[in-house]
Amino acid sequence: MGTYTIIYLKKAEMAKEVNILLKEKYSLTYEHYNGVDYGIFYSQEMFDEDLRFMNEDQEGRANLPHYQRPITIETYYSLLFGYKNCFGDIGTACIKISCISEKDIETIKALQKFSTTPEFNKYIHFRKSKNLERLLRQDL
Repeated sequence: MGTYTIIYLKKAEMAKEVNILLKEKYSLTYEHYNGVDYGIFYSQEMFDEDLRFMNEDQEGRANLPHYQRPITIETYYSLLFGYKNCFGDIGTACIKISCISEKDIETIKALQKFSTTPEFNKYIHFRKSKNLERLLRQDL
């Protein structure tokens, strides 16, 4: 499984704003589906598009075939972020910091640069975040 960093924003609704800031300031590239940028921090827009995909897209409907459609917001939320989920919530970023990939290196470098700015303190919930110090001192 590995070691992960989970970075919480002070307010979940800031995820889209922070993703835009990171994309513009650090030249990150995000995957883009159906009008939604899939940035570092999981946003409400990403959740809504994922749920739409699961309920309306033929490929999405093939996922979790044992669930009756439409999958409700509550059910999908509990599937993604249910009890003891170690992968965060809306307004979080979850990054593997052991056995990192090339894409993760780009993300980690951007977050390390971002951590030296005043915006980092404005957006990041330090006490709630996990393994943040390890991510920020990661040698790449």
